[in-house]
Amino acid sequence: MIEHIHDNLSALGLAAAGKFIFTFKENNISDETQSAEIYIPVKGEIKPSENYGSKLIFRLINAVMTRHEGSISDISRTEAALKEYIRKNNFEPITNAYYVVIRNGDTFGSDCVFEVYIGTNYNSL
Repeated sequence: MIEHIHDNLSALGLAAAGKFIFTFKENNISDETQSAEIYIPVKGEIKPSENYGSKLIFRLINAVMTRHEGSISDISRTEAALKEYIRKNNFEPITNAYYVVIRNGDTFGSDCVFEVYIGTNYNSL
C-alpha cells in the first residue's frame, strides 16, 4: 500500500517530502480489512477531496519509540515489547502505535525497517 501511494502521488501533483507514518484504528471494519490513517509529508498544495484529508502539522510528543527490523508480519511482537516497556515503567499510553517507514523492504516485506512510537501522558509518573 505504501509503495502504491508513493508511486502515485504525482497523479495529485504532489511529491513525498519525508517518511510515511501510519496507524491502525481500533474500529476494525471486518476480519479482512482494517481501518488505518496514513500521514504523508508532501511537497505541493493539497486540494480538498472527499477521499482524503490533510493536516498542516502532525505532532507526536512525549512518545516512547523502538525500532523494528525484519518482516512486517512480525511487527506485532515488537509493538508488544514496547507496550510491555511502557507498562513496566508506569507510563500511561495515550495513542495507538504509530509506525514510521524507514525502509519499505522487498516485495515480500522481509527486510523492512520501521520505527514504532506510542505517545504517553507526560504526567504519568
